[in-house]
Amino acid sequence: MTPKSFDIETAKEIVGDERMRIIEAKARQDADNGIMDKPARAEGTYWDGIRSDMEYIVYTTTHHKRMERVARMKEREKNNG
Repeated sequence: MTPKSFDIETAKEIVGDERMRIIEAKARQDADNGIMDKPARAEGTYWDGIRSDMEYIVYTTTHHKRMERVARMKEREKNNG
């Protein structure tokens, strides 16, 4: 198995709906502000580490998608004058 190779749907399932929404909202806000403040790696049990990795995947995926959206919007504005 490759570390951090889980797909986004699996990551969301492991993180859980409520926590996922919080992480996604923070990732979108961070992307809008031009920063990346990913969740800290949790210490503890093996499962705590897995859950922490999944939160990281949810955050980075959402952040990346938002940054791409912002870039497309800027490009559209630039082309439309």
